[in-house]
Amino acid sequence: MAVREARIQRRMALPAQLVQVVVRPISASRLVLALIVAAFVLAMVWVQQTQAIVRVGGEVQSLERRLEVLLQTQQDLRAQLATENDLPTVQRVAFTDLDMREPTNPLYVSSQALPPGVSLDLPVWAAPGQRLYEMPWWEAFLRAISAKITSLRE
Repeated sequence: MAVREARIQRRMALPAQLVQVVVRPISASRLVLALIVAAFVLAMVWVQQTQAIVRVGGEVQSLERRLEVLLQTQQDLRAQLATENDLPTVQRVAFTDLDMREPTNPLYVSSQALPPGVSLDLPVWAAPGQRLYEMPWWEAFLRAISAKITSLRE
């Protein structure tokens, strides 16, 4: 029999193989290079985040300035509306610019109580009660003819 000079290698489990591959001594120069690259990457991420924060802060400030301008404009418009919406100004504009005049014989109409079931919250078409308009003669005539035809058909 021939004697083998090479050792027989047994198959090792996968975790043991990984441990042998992963746990290798790293040279000092590679470790320093890895640390420098990691520090550079972290610095770049930090700079990018800082720039994003500064950019968003600038946008927020510009939007706040725009909001202040719009609020001031709104306040000015409300003040202008209050000064132009008073009774003497409205009367002056009505009498001079629109050529209106005061009524000579004003007519006052008294209203009646609403019928039961009618509320001002309901739309007009949903309110029970009288029709809002008189039916024209031709519509009444057509309805009568339609009713007669329906009764003859039945």
